[in-house]
Amino acid sequence: MEDILDILITIQKLDDTLKDTKSEIEVIPDKIEKLEKEIEEANGLLHEKTNRIEEIRKIYKMKEGDIAETETKITKLNSQTFAVKTNEEYRAILNEVDFLKKENGKIEDEMIILLEEEEKLKGSIAQYEAETEDFTEKKSIEIENIKKHHKQLTERLARLNADFETNFGKLPDEIKKQYNKIKKFRGNAVCLIRDETCTGCYANLTPQFLNELKKRDNLLLCDSCGRILVYVANEQDV
Repeated sequence: MEDILDILITIQKLDDTLKDTKSEIEVIPDKIEKLEKEIEEANGLLHEKTNRIEEIRKIYKMKEGDIAETETKITKLNSQTFAVKTNEEYRAILNEVDFLKKENGKIEDEMIILLEEEEKLKGSIAQYEAETEDFTEKKSIEIENIKKHHKQLTERLARLNADFETNFGKLPDEIKKQYNKIKKFRGNAVCLIRDETCTGCYANLTPQFLNELKKRDNLLLCDSCGRILVYVANEQDV
């Protein structure tokens, strides 16, 4: 029975490590997705800046066209002043010309603002491109390292599963069933004794029961949680 108890301790340790490894593997896709999203957002902001420069140039070109169109109207109106017959018609044309000139003035002010924005963006775009490239490189390396770690964990998981199956196969069928049943309801089936308590539910053990456990000649369960209890003189040896 002592050999069986030692195997149970080994199996439980392997089972715990398997759970931890699986948990670590499960969160990796989310970590990678988060990093990829950060890269996408950083490059998206860079594209917004470069696209804004192109947009400014298009708007500026359109405003140049608006000014040219207005200038054509002004020229046409000025030519009409020679044909008017009344002061009222003359003043009306001058008012229209004045209005169009003011509109052109507004457009020119808007064009100046656009040019200032373009210069500001052009001045910062090189630095932002470098920062984005550096950020992307660092995050990409981080992703590659996570993928390598994922591969290592997957390989480790395969080894752990193989070790678990090898050791589990050494148990009698009845104890295998008992282990799986307790594991199903309690998460972990085997617990060591520490400070005269069950490390699974922390129930205090009676001196008589503790003495029985120390003999290591029977499979004994915790009266409180039903887990398999195993006594070891020195946990460092486990």
